Parts: sequence; structure tokens; C-alpha cells
Amino acid sequence: MSRAPARAPLCLWLSGLLLAACGAPSEVELAPAGEPLGTAESALCSGSSVTQLSIGGISSYGGEIAGSGSWSVSSGANAVRLDYYVDGVLRSFEDRTGASGTWYFSSAGHACGTHSFEIRAYPMVIDSNGNRTVCVESPRTVSQYVEQTCATASLSCSRPSSNINCTGSGTGGAAPYRYSWNILYSSDLGNWSSGWFDGGTTLSEYCPRGFYVDAYYWNAQVQFRIIDATGVSSNVVTASNYLCVQPP
Repeated sequence: MSRAPARAPLCLWLSGLLLAACGAPSEVELAPAGEPLGTAESALCSGSSVTQLSIGGISSYGGEIAGSGSWSVSSGANAVRLDYYVDGVLRSFEDRTGASGTWYFSSAGHACGTHSFEIRAYPMVIDSNGNRTVCVESPRTVSQYVEQTCATASLSCSRPSSNINCTGSGTGGAAPYRYSWNILYSSDLGNWSSGWFDGGTTLSEYCPRGFYVDAYYWNAQVQFRIIDATGVSSNVVTASNYLCVQPP
């Protein structure tokens, strides 16, 4: 008696089309119990932290603030995101890979005086495909104040006769200096200025100027500043307000 050829189960013949119908678990069944789809970021960040963040040194010269330090992350992370702030303003940011390392920062264009520097570090997870997850819920922050030392200007003026005679000087910063002057004018005809111009350490301004005699009154003030070799300006000092045309 001939025997009927063995038949493979239908689900094997149609495995490419009906795998789920043959008992393969669905995507929902593969998801861990209690974890909705799309929450991989939370799972990646679980247990990740910045374990160490330090400022090795921070300084300022010629309007540029620069510094360096170190960082490290826990075993749940393999990179770090670093945000750099000066006076509360985000100046730059970067990603650095590994479990630990060093950071470097530089930013120019800062004025004279005291500035606050702050660095915020966030642990990161980078997967095998290069996808990056920043764990924003567990940052570490360190901060430090830094002094931008600039030249300081001083000014002395007098009017012994018809001229305002001024002498300016400066200290600090980086020599040599440029000596810069400005004259503020005010009268019943309006207010304006000469605009900043370079000169020496002395200035003599005629007061009054003959072509302004139609003014009901006339005042003049001399301003002075120095600009050091790095291009950073000092404070601006202003002399007394001199009356050049007496009201009738």
C-alpha cells in the first residue's frame, strides 16, 4: 500500500507571510511588561550620571576668558554633554566620548570686571548606530568667578582762562596705551558730541567757540579713556560740566 507523502505544516510554507499566525510573539508581546513603546530614552538614562566635574583653572586676558578641567560619568553612560555659560549666557557646548576626560573653553569679547563662569555636564549614551541620548534629568554643575582686569583711566581738568585744559593717565592692562578723547556739548540748541578721537595725554578745548555764540547757553564736558595693547577699553571718565556761554 502506497503511503501519502508527508506534508509540512502550513505555517512553515507560509512563514514569510503568516509568521504571527503560527504563534510568533507580536511586537506588543516583546515589549517588557509595564513599559510602553517609545520610552527607550528613559531606560537608557536609568542609572546614568556625571560622577565628577571640576574646573582646573579659569582666567581672562585681553577680553578672552579661557579655562579647562575634567569630567567623568558612571558606567551607565559612555559620553558627556558640556554646556558653557558666561554671566548666565550659553557661549558654547560640545559632546565628549568616553567614561572620563578633560574639557577646554575659550570665549572672547568680554568687558572689564568680574564675570561668572559655569559649566553644566549631562551624561550621554551613544549606541552602536551612533544615536545619541542626552540624559537631561541628571546634570552636574560647577561655577567660578573670573576677573577681566583692564586698564583704569583717570582725568584731571581745569579752566584757568578761555580754555578747558585736561590731563589724562592710566594704569593696568597691557601697555602701550592709546589715549582717546570725546567732548560732549549741550545747549538750548541741542546736545551732541565730537565723537571719540585719539590724541595724547593732554587736551585743550577752547570755551566758548565763536560760531556758537547764538546759543542762549553753552556747556562742554570732556571725556577720556585709554585702550590697551590688546584692544580692550578702560572705563570712561568725565570731567566737570563747564559753562562756556553765560545766559544773558
